[in-house]
Amino acid sequence: MKMEYKNNFRIKFILAVLICISGVLVFTKAKAQVNERGYFVQAEKLFAQKKYYEAIQYYEKYLSTEKDKSARSTPFAVQKKIKGKSNLSLHNEAVYHLAESYRLCNNYTKAEKLYREATNFSADAYPESRYWYAVTLRANKKYDEAQTTFESFRDSYKTMDGLLTGTDRELENLKFIKEQLSKPKESFFVSRLMNISNTSAYAMGGVAENKFVFTSINEPAAKAGQQSIYTAGLYLADLSGSSVENKEKLVMPGADQLHQGLATFNKRGDKMLFTQWTENNGIKNSAIYRSEKTDTGWSKPAKLGEPVNVPGFNSTEPFITSDGKYLLFSSDRPGGVGKYDIWYATLDSDLNPLLVNNTGNIINTAEDEMSPSYHLVSRTLLYSSNGFTGMGGFDIYSAKGDVQLSNWEKPQNAGSPINSSKDDLFYISTDEDNLWNTGIFSSDRDSDCCLDMFTVRQDNTQIISGMVTDCGTGQPIPGAALTLTDPKHGGKILNRMKTTEGGLYNFRLQNISRFDIKAEAEGYEPSAGSYTAYFDTGSYIMNNETICLKLIVNPNSDSSQDSGDSYAASASLAKFSYNKSTLGNGSFVQLDSLITYMLNNPSTVVEVGGYTDSKGSEAYNLKLAQKRVDACIRYLVGHGIDKTRLVGKAYGECCPLEPETIDGVDNPDARQRNRRVEYKVIK
Repeated sequence: MKMEYKNNFRIKFILAVLICISGVLVFTKAKAQVNERGYFVQAEKLFAQKKYYEAIQYYEKYLSTEKDKSARSTPFAVQKKIKGKSNLSLHNEAVYHLAESYRLCNNYTKAEKLYREATNFSADAYPESRYWYAVTLRANKKYDEAQTTFESFRDSYKTMDGLLTGTDRELENLKFIKEQLSKPKESFFVSRLMNISNTSAYAMGGVAENKFVFTSINEPAAKAGQQSIYTAGLYLADLSGSSVENKEKLVMPGADQLHQGLATFNKRGDKMLFTQWTENNGIKNSAIYRSEKTDTGWSKPAKLGEPVNVPGFNSTEPFITSDGKYLLFSSDRPGGVGKYDIWYATLDSDLNPLLVNNTGNIINTAEDEMSPSYHLVSRTLLYSSNGFTGMGGFDIYSAKGDVQLSNWEKPQNAGSPINSSKDDLFYISTDEDNLWNTGIFSSDRDSDCCLDMFTVRQDNTQIISGMVTDCGTGQPIPGAALTLTDPKHGGKILNRMKTTEGGLYNFRLQNISRFDIKAEAEGYEPSAGSYTAYFDTGSYIMNNETICLKLIVNPNSDSSQDSGDSYAASASLAKFSYNKSTLGNGSFVQLDSLITYMLNNPSTVVEVGGYTDSKGSEAYNLKLAQKRVDACIRYLVGHGIDKTRLVGKAYGECCPLEPETIDGVDNPDARQRNRRVEYKVIK
């Protein structure tokens, strides 16, 4: 059996699942007169037709009815002459082909036991058995045994072909797996999406907010006198937390008996591209089709012409980028790097594909690349491949670059736990701002045959810091009330708090990319703003932009006079770089504002207090704080303020505005804020 049985599953889980669950042929009840040779002959016929699920039934029946299981050959075996099998054993042949059938139906658990038996057969007759036995061990997470078996196969196998290449790659995979599993902490949380009403569900694509379309295999109601036929179809559903709800079939005229999968939509959600395919005698023929939403439903699918679909070749798994400019897809068309490659086509405003290009040999390998998607904000291509070093089978990879320029960086394996020892495909990010924050993908890691959908949540924490000030004076507003909400979930309240004496706020988020803040304070007009956080795994400290509030003007008051109320509390006057006492350009606005106030209020006396961060000794920081105070007083005196109205005081590191470490993580923004000079009216 050649290695290409695995790699030639071009639409592997779009059709392998279909074949393994039902197939076109229903296993008929055996009649009493059928003997064991009849079961074997029928099994071999079905195996040759690549109808593996049906072949399994007959091989199992044959092996269960063997009269003498110790016999390793039969008188009629010589009717079948095969290289290395001159004295063919039907038992051996049945065991090996049954192992192959289970593997090609992705049931590695049962395949492992059969391959293990087959490794005791003649190596000349079944040279590949030890290789595939090692593959099933790796798929079943028996990594040490898999490594030993692969090494044994490599030492004994003498033919220079794809099996040796595959062995080298698998040994690299095992090394990579062990590195991934030795990581001290998982950076992602992976959960299976509950979808109990479906036989299999995979390849999810977004169509609207919290609305998704995915591929599912269901059995339609059979008409009287006819058998039911399983088909893969498209279903619309709501994504609610960890479950898929309110599922409904996407009905399109004339498509009842065809297989459909992996839909992608334009921004308005009224134009759809998807894969449609047929399967005959184990050969799959797939192409990309288009349908449009009308007042009466989705229109009859229309096959895209060239350059996307090329006669005699397969195009599958389309993805429209969020800006509507490009179509990504997988195809085995001529001109590629390997078997199935990732291709892209430019689109006009009506989603008509124009020129098609290959993404190149940085993205593609000699093996298969499938299920592309693109995250626009981070400029990252996501796809699956079985041609790189990884966890085994298809792994999910990312590569930064621009689609049009094809200037791709080296692909990065997403690693564990996103990737597993089985097949992982169809990753899409559900966060338009942060690539890995949340997402959905498909995997058969928890199944003996079929793909299921899984959600991904990154392990991250965002610490958001900021200040609320008076729009007119720039002075901090202490005690301002803040309400933090999540715009992606109907304005759900995330936190409530009040600013500190210095007008500062600080809050913690997890897996939140966008948030709204409403700020309120007595005597001020409320202010609301929307914000975006960009981050990576782990703790991230974000210095949010300053929120300013406008005073509510009393129409009966004389607004030309400064009341002095806003200057009564301590307020920032100047900021300083680490270990510096010279004034920066950013300090002059506050200093000039204070000068204007003091000239308009000639009886006012102001304290000027200097502070440092916690680095250095206490004595040193007191001296540094005094130098900063002196610099500010010199500027004020030089601009007309009598020195007797200014009281300087050095506080050093005594009074930080906020902690300089959070959960043991250094907070440089906090240190910057703590290096300051403040003033307050004392008379």
